[in-house]
Amino acid sequence: MRKHFILSTRTLVSKRDVTQSFGPDNTVYVPLAVMEEIEAKYYDQMSERGKIARDTLAYLGSFHIEALKHGVVQKNGSTLKVTTNYNEEEIPQKIRNTECSKLDMRILQTCLGVKKQIPEGEVVVLVSKKDTLRKKAELLGIKAQTFRDELLPEISEQYTGRKTLVVPSSTIHEFREKKSIPVSSVISKDNIKDIYPNMFIEMRCGYESEEGRIFKNNIIGLSSKGYYPYRAIPKNSGQRFMLEALMMDSEIAPLVIIKGPAGTGKTYLSLAAGLDQAIDKRIYPNKIMCSRSTTETGERIGFLPGHEGEKMDPYMRGLRDQLKQLINGNPVRNKKQASNNRSKRKNGYSCQDDDENEKPLYEDGTSFFERGDIQIESIAYIRGRTICDTYIIIDEVQNLTPTVVKTIITRVGTGTKLILMGDPAQIDRADLDERNNGLSYASERMKGDPTCWQITMKQEESVRSELAKRASMLL
Repeated sequence: MRKHFILSTRTLVSKRDVTQSFGPDNTVYVPLAVMEEIEAKYYDQMSERGKIARDTLAYLGSFHIEALKHGVVQKNGSTLKVTTNYNEEEIPQKIRNTECSKLDMRILQTCLGVKKQIPEGEVVVLVSKKDTLRKKAELLGIKAQTFRDELLPEISEQYTGRKTLVVPSSTIHEFREKKSIPVSSVISKDNIKDIYPNMFIEMRCGYESEEGRIFKNNIIGLSSKGYYPYRAIPKNSGQRFMLEALMMDSEIAPLVIIKGPAGTGKTYLSLAAGLDQAIDKRIYPNKIMCSRSTTETGERIGFLPGHEGEKMDPYMRGLRDQLKQLINGNPVRNKKQASNNRSKRKNGYSCQDDDENEKPLYEDGTSFFERGDIQIESIAYIRGRTICDTYIIIDEVQNLTPTVVKTIITRVGTGTKLILMGDPAQIDRADLDERNNGLSYASERMKGDPTCWQITMKQEESVRSELAKRASMLL
C-alpha cells in the first residue's frame, strides 16, 4: 500500500537525506511554505541543524520547481514532490478556534488536499515532531506520526550490554577452572539471538556467581579482574564490567558506551582508566581529551568570558571533582577522629589541631591540565578533525543529537579510544527524549558491532550516599 508522507519543518531538519527515509514505494511531500520556514529560521544557524537545513534546501534546489510539482524519483526509489497549492482547502472551525500558526494551517491544508487526490486505499501521513499539530491532523482524519527513522525502543527495552543467567553449580565450577565455557552450554538456541559480541554475562547459582564476557562462541573470564587503576576498586558487577571495557586496548574496544543513573561511577572509572593508560602506561601519546554537552540544567548562567577552556570549565566541574578523589587516593575523613572531636566540643574543649589533622590535604589536579595531560575541548569544534592516539571521554551524551554523536564517532582516528556516557533518563533538552537522544541512538545502532562495548548500570549499583540513592528513586 502506497503512503503519502507530508513533512513538517522540524522533520526536514532532523537528519540528512530525511526525504529518502520513507521507503521506495512511497511519495514524500514538502510544502513550499515549509521550505520558506526552514530558510528563515535555520539557514543562518551555525549549528548542526543549520548545516542540515542548508544541505536540504540545496538538495531541493537542485531540481526545477516544475519537476518537483510533478514528482522527482529519488535514489532510494521514492517520489519527492513540492506542493504550492491546496490553499483553498477549508479547515473546520474547531481547528481554527485553536492556536494554529499560518504554517500549521498550510500543512493541514496540504494533508487534506493530498487526501482528496490520491487513489482509494492509499494513506496520507503527516510527519511532525509537534504533538499539537499531530493531534489536529488526527481530528481531520489524517494519520500522524513523529519521525520514526530516529525513534528507538523504550528505555526499558534498549540494549544494556549485559545479561544474567541462572546456571547449575557445576557450570560455575567448570568456568572457574577453565576460565571459559561455550555459549551453547548455558544458552539455548532459542535465546542465542539475544546474545551479541562483547556482551557481559553474570552466571548465578544460589549464592555463587561468576562474571565473564562473550568472545566469539565462548564466555570467557574478565581480564581486568583484580586490577585497580589509580586505586579505583569496582564495588559491583556493573562496575567490574565497565572497568573491563575501559581497560581494553583501543584496537579491541575503540568505542565504549556507558549508560546509567548518577552515582554509578561512570566518570570516576572512566577517568581512572584513562589516567592509568594515558599517563602511567603512555598507551595514548596525545593523552586524555574530555568534553560534554553544554546543555544547562534549570536556569541559564548566560555567556561566559574567556577562551575555550575557560568557557568549558563550569561544565567540567564534575570531572574535576572525580580527579581530586583519584589523585589523592580517595581520601576520606577519619570517622573515629571526627566523632572524638565532636565529643570534645560538647564538653567545651578546643580541637583546632585535631581538625587540621582530620582534614585531608587535597591536590586539585591543576597540574594535569597545565601539562596538557588532560585537555578540555568543546564538541562544537570537533568537525573536520581526525583525533589519533587519544583517550576521549564525552559526558552527558544524552543531551546531544544523533547527528552530533555520529560526527563525534567518525572523528576517531587510529589509536584512539572513545567513551560515550550519560543517563537517557536525565535529558535537559526539549527536542530530545529517552528514545531519540544521541546516547540511545549510538547504543542501538552500534549494538552487536565488534568494535563497540556497552554496559548499562542499574539503579541499585549507585555508590553514592544512601540519601542520593533514595532521592534518585523517589523524587
